[in-house]
Amino acid sequence: MPIGKPWWRGTVVSGSTASVLSALVAYLLSARENRAPTASINAVSHWLHGSAAYAVDRPSLRHTLPGFVIHHASSLLWGALYQVLLRSAVDREARVDRPPARGRPSPADRWTTAAVVTAIGAFTDLRLVPPRLSPGFEHRLSKPGVALVYLAFACGLALAPQRHGRARAKRR
Repeated sequence: MPIGKPWWRGTVVSGSTASVLSALVAYLLSARENRAPTASINAVSHWLHGSAAYAVDRPSLRHTLPGFVIHHASSLLWGALYQVLLRSAVDREARVDRPPARGRPSPADRWTTAAVVTAIGAFTDLRLVPPRLSPGFEHRLSKPGVALVYLAFACGLALAPQRHGRARAKRR
């Protein structure tokens, strides 16, 4: 897959959609579980502030803003992987038996790719990286809550608008 304007645009749109949706779910769950809506996002700032960030409940520029920025930047990285794998799925279908409609990924491609990327992301975030680089919100949310945040992330990837086909159609 060539890296060009459509790839960058897709990465920003899918990563941002996944970031905002998963942060919104983390916010709502944190409000319910901790009575502190920003606690789960503040916990992400442990990358900068160490484990003390896990105890911060109130919104603050010191914890909430960096927590969201770190979450969003990570989401953009996973959005880039999503775009690469999604384009690969579309290209593979075109080679196998049926060309996709104007190079657009099918809903099955989008949901399957989102599930794969999210599973890789969750495994990486929660098992592979050192604790200092974990997301942090797992310290403020229950295990089912963490699972819902990752589910929201997958939904954000899959539901993000895609422009693969339209960009090619305009060039013709």
